Amino acid sequence: MPFADISLARGKSPEYLRAVSRAVHDALVAELNMKPGDNFQLIHQYDPGEMIFDRSFRGGPRSDDWLVIRITDGIDRGARAKRRFYAALTRLLGEDPGVRPEDVFVMMSLSTPEDFSFAGGVIGTDVLAAEGLAAGRAAPYSAIELTHALTELFQHRNRDLIRPMLRDDLVLRLPISLPYGGEFRGIEPFERLFVGPPGGDAVWESFEIHVDQVIEADGHLVVQLTNTAVPKATGVAKVLQNLWLFEVTDGQISSAQLYADTAAAA
Repeated sequence: MPFADISLARGKSPEYLRAVSRAVHDALVAELNMKPGDNFQLIHQYDPGEMIFDRSFRGGPRSDDWLVIRITDGIDRGARAKRRFYAALTRLLGEDPGVRPEDVFVMMSLSTPEDFSFAGGVIGTDVLAAEGLAAGRAAPYSAIELTHALTELFQHRNRDLIRPMLRDDLVLRLPISLPYGGEFRGIEPFERLFVGPPGGDAVWESFEIHVDQVIEADGHLVVQLTNTAVPKATGVAKVLQNLWLFEVTDGQISSAQLYADTAAAA
């Protein structure tokens, strides 16, 4: 998601501002493969004396129409693509609204998807993962996509995203001290575990899961959970800390192991 900050002297017409905005957007789409709908810009106008710049340092001569364009991008496009972008942007600005090449000043910076939230408080990595899965991506899945699918599984019991990410020979390990503990093979036991709360509705009045964090480490994903549960036997709320360890092989989950304080859950 390239985000554009555009700074220029105050006093330009609305038509001039629209032309600058259009040139920036068109150059991003043409040379950095930005989606046409991915159009986010802020235009800042400054009074005389509020834009401080040297008229001739490494370019120029610069005029009072000096234009500063700052692009924050979530992907490192590489020097070749950036070179094309700078050239296309300068050309388009020259065509309309007539900005001199000497007055075009561009800065680009990189920000990872986790540094963005497009709306609703949703982290950018989840948005990208959901888009990739909606487009029908197949294995190998990225860590971002796996993390998003696991978060959906635990917090919303959404098994649709995680299902294609599971290997057919998946190994599921649950503490033997649990009534439903043991070692199981295949996708079906794993899916069955997440149909409802652990142990079934007969055990819990309510069982809410919060994903504290997902950590990627050495071919594994570690999911830390905080569960707030009310057993039917006591009616007293408990806070339970769990940890899941997922092994990832060739972009799919090959094993899943639960580490839980089973005494606290009793």
